[in-house]
Amino acid sequence: MDAEQLLTSLPPVWHGRLVALKGGQTNHCFRLETGQGCYWLRLGCQTPARLGINRHHELIIHQAASRAGLAPLIRYSDTRTGLLILDWLSEPDWRQTPGSLTALMNRVARLHRLEVRGPGRLNLHHRAQHYLEQLTHQPAWLTATLAQFSQPELNPDFTPVLCHCDLTAGNLMGPRPWLLDWEYACLADAAFELAVIADDRALDDNGCAALLAAYNAAGGQVSLARLRARLPWVQLLTLLWAMVQYQHTQKASYQVWLESARAKLTNRLG
Repeated sequence: MDAEQLLTSLPPVWHGRLVALKGGQTNHCFRLETGQGCYWLRLGCQTPARLGINRHHELIIHQAASRAGLAPLIRYSDTRTGLLILDWLSEPDWRQTPGSLTALMNRVARLHRLEVRGPGRLNLHHRAQHYLEQLTHQPAWLTATLAQFSQPELNPDFTPVLCHCDLTAGNLMGPRPWLLDWEYACLADAAFELAVIADDRALDDNGCAALLAAYNAAGGQVSLARLRARLPWVQLLTLLWAMVQYQHTQKASYQVWLESARAKLTNRLG
């Protein structure tokens, strides 16, 4: 769907001018300029289920986060197409201007205290299997890697909390920060949430300790052992996600993602 078709598919109140934005691996994003003001518009990917995305759950959680002041207000949505219209935020994301770890952990701990009915619970083994079932070829090195994920130390007990599950720098905006892109949000282990952040920031042991100190000071409760247990899972799911996407698109960017994730996973598991 091109910009003109997208505009005509919107209710008349949202007709205006669309300017395509760079960034985003799977969705198409635009700046929408109307007589009412400027907005951010996202058109979701055509195959969300392939990536483990539930648009109804995304909407429920985004709305809850918005009410809590953690996410921008949703002005319009259509779960059939993954279309969202949000207020335009004139602030840089954290890829351009990294913010305070303490500020981020305050927001994350607040998110983890929210209670929302409806979203499912993330089962890491099931999510990995979901991706694996879509691969037409499973290399021998991957089979050997997967066998290590049955180890008890990589599967600690936890109480699920509401998590974003994709708090990379591109999904954080401004000094607050605003938390964006709730596609993978669900009930999950808080340690998995922190592992996504630690992996994205390439934190060493001292960095992970500082991350945990800030999170626990904000009211959370995660141990270093649990964080370490979840880091390989973050890298595995990133690897499998990228493999699925590369298989379907043949885009070089996904090849880069999977090679990076494989290298980090190999380094961590040995």
